Amino acid sequence: MSRQQQNCCSHDHDCDESSCATSSLHNFVDVDKITSQNVQNESDCKNVFREWQKRLDVNPRGIKSDENDCELLLRVPFTEDVKLTGVVFVGGQGGTHPATVKLFANDNLNKIDLENAHRKKATQTFDVQEDFQGVLEYETDRTKFSSISSVTIFVSKNVASLRGEDDVHTEISYIGLRGEASGNRRDMVVTAVYESKPMPEDHKVEDELQKPRMAM
Repeated sequence: MSRQQQNCCSHDHDCDESSCATSSLHNFVDVDKITSQNVQNESDCKNVFREWQKRLDVNPRGIKSDENDCELLLRVPFTEDVKLTGVVFVGGQGGTHPATVKLFANDNLNKIDLENAHRKKATQTFDVQEDFQGVLEYETDRTKFSSISSVTIFVSKNVASLRGEDDVHTEISYIGLRGEASGNRRDMVVTAVYESKPMPEDHKVEDELQKPRMAM
């Protein structure tokens, strides 16, 4: 694809079995630790991260933002550091599809929320087209997502809001994350703990060696 073609389209390339079906990061998403804001059922968040071949499955169900509000936020941690290279979205019909999506890398202290996400500078922002087949991939800036432990996904607008329609919720049935895992599992980190106060028995042998001997 030429540079001119890339500039006229908001997505980077079309997916097929040989591209978006490969290098999936869904096995490295720590689904039990996903958190969300403004999502009707947080337990459904893990359902949207799955294999590309299963992107059109209607069961399990996807997620919806709260009624009369298009914004939603997902914080997605990984089981090990990853290089995130691309994202695919499948949204809902009737204007509920995401339209503006901001990504924040490594928000490990949960500082990004719906109150400040508009003010904070995103790591990368995408203008997302309606895609009901999961065939449009948005490539990340790899220098900014080369080694991340989490990504926060903030949907600030949906298609309806761009058209000037208010009070339309957002729907997402699938989010595909592509890239490479580092192999450095975050649950394998070992922290050494040292006693700050020495114990007498720790120095028993040393003390005995330091005792003066009686001259013969």
